[in-house]
Amino acid sequence: MYKKIVKIALSCLLVGVATVGVYAAVLYKDASEVIDKIGTPEPVAEAQSAKVKPLTFLLMGIDHRENAGGLNSDVIMVVTVNPNDQSAALVSIPRDMELGPEGLPERKANYYYPYFYNLNKDTAFDNTKQLFGDLLDVPIDYAATIDFDGFRQTVDILGGLTINVDMDMRYVDDEDGTNINLKKGIAKLDGKQVLDFVRYRKSNRDTQESSDFERNQRQQQVMGEMLGALKSAGGISKLSQIIETLGNHLRTDVPAVQIRDLISTYFHMDPSKISYMNLEGEWVSPYVIVKDEDIEKASMLLKQQLGETVPSFTDRGAKDDSVTGSTYGGGRGNGSVSGSKPAAGSGSGKSTVSRSTYGTTSASDFANPYRTITQNPLPFD
Repeated sequence: MYKKIVKIALSCLLVGVATVGVYAAVLYKDASEVIDKIGTPEPVAEAQSAKVKPLTFLLMGIDHRENAGGLNSDVIMVVTVNPNDQSAALVSIPRDMELGPEGLPERKANYYYPYFYNLNKDTAFDNTKQLFGDLLDVPIDYAATIDFDGFRQTVDILGGLTINVDMDMRYVDDEDGTNINLKKGIAKLDGKQVLDFVRYRKSNRDTQESSDFERNQRQQQVMGEMLGALKSAGGISKLSQIIETLGNHLRTDVPAVQIRDLISTYFHMDPSKISYMNLEGEWVSPYVIVKDEDIEKASMLLKQQLGETVPSFTDRGAKDDSVTGSTYGGGRGNGSVSGSKPAAGSGSGKSTVSRSTYGTTSASDFANPYRTITQNPLPFD
């Protein structure tokens, strides 16, 4: 149950928490040192700066706890921001989505980051960005991971959030210490309770169970509350402490100078200008099967945010099972495919990408593909 990492923590990283970090540096000198610690030292050319260029990020929530857990990317989002109209688009990828890149094992979407990390942690971000960039047919500039405890601590620093809990929630797992106990109604929740609110799905104490789609709605509610709290007078006064806390739970390849540019550019972004799309699909155990047309819609949303001119999906005419290769993903069907990125409804229903894209692997790497997740947890460094 602890593997239900909070999607909200990641979106706040880019359009909330991260966007206030440099503002905090203006108010608190020590925050600037934290940003240098979080970001990488590489310079950024003026033309590549977040001040002038739309950028795309891969954001992943990682199940990493002291003495437990591995690096499963249990929340996966692709976010594009555009400085010209101060807007953003966020696509959420199901952690259980079926993928089968060429030369790699067929697995759930959350398998691949820890797999790449175990092969070579120095290239794990690049390989994972390539994989999900190919999936959505967009270039991904940067990646970041955050563990769930960073989110919990941030909510506590803010003094909790006022949340409209939509149902009674009760779930207990003595093995990992999970104890969710929330009552329907408006309440002030601390960090642990907010985490429980957005994680809740199963029940073993006679309460109604929830769906992933309902959780997505809760996560968006929490994001709105958190953004408001961060930009309040009380939130601003705690920005230095917040960004320092996040620095202990965050791993990214974003240069420090780019983090500053992101914050100065998007600090005043209106939350209503953030577009959301949750890729949803059919549950065919053990996978979520996402239709190729839904992947294409997500791709178009991100491309529009990047400033590309694309026709609306309804203007593209009726689609059959023949796809030109602009998207690919986990799906099933019998259609024909042309192009280098087969679509979800094609052939065997598995995405294919050149194996050489992801570095050197061997047959032994696939002999027990889940060993790096469940048997040999990796350090979060």
